[in-house]
Amino acid sequence: MTVAHDDVAPPAPGSLVIRVRELGAVTRAAPTAAYDPAADTGEYEALLEALFSRGAILPAPPGLVFRTADTLRAWMEQNYVGLAEGVSFLSGRCEARVHVRAIGHGLSAEEIEAAREEATDAVRTLRHGAVATVALGEPQPPILVSVAFLLKASEWNTFSDSVLEEEKRHPRLRFEQTGPWIPHDFVRLDLGG
Repeated sequence: MTVAHDDVAPPAPGSLVIRVRELGAVTRAAPTAAYDPAADTGEYEALLEALFSRGAILPAPPGLVFRTADTLRAWMEQNYVGLAEGVSFLSGRCEARVHVRAIGHGLSAEEIEAAREEATDAVRTLRHGAVATVALGEPQPPILVSVAFLLKASEWNTFSDSVLEEEKRHPRLRFEQTGPWIPHDFVRLDLGG
């Protein structure tokens, strides 16, 4: 299930749009046998990309199942305000991910800590160009810092230039920017669990 504004149409064969007011949830029938959502990752991502190319979406976790269309409609009605605000908030926005690494091998613990502080400072500077940010968990070496940035899509190039400037300003660090992505890291659906 993925929620979007009313102009959404079924983007793939077998998908169905369940509507509540101006929102539409893109769904498909759940298999009757045991289901492994990981097996559908490619199809799920293709669906999300097709929807995202048309406008803002709130992607639900793959494998989310509602017993009936009426159950889904009731959940959407109960959560209508949050869903509508979420779609509006993400409209015209995308996600960039930035991973910062230290340059060099065999760095001492003190050098790694100094590089981490530099990386944190650089990320603080990059936040000024973002609508919102979220740390992407505990980074695993050699990555010092990983952060998702919610950006206005129209500001993508400006943000990318800022990342390059930070890399010039911090020659001991390597910055890897990816995206633009669907803003997965900025969506939390209350599924009543």
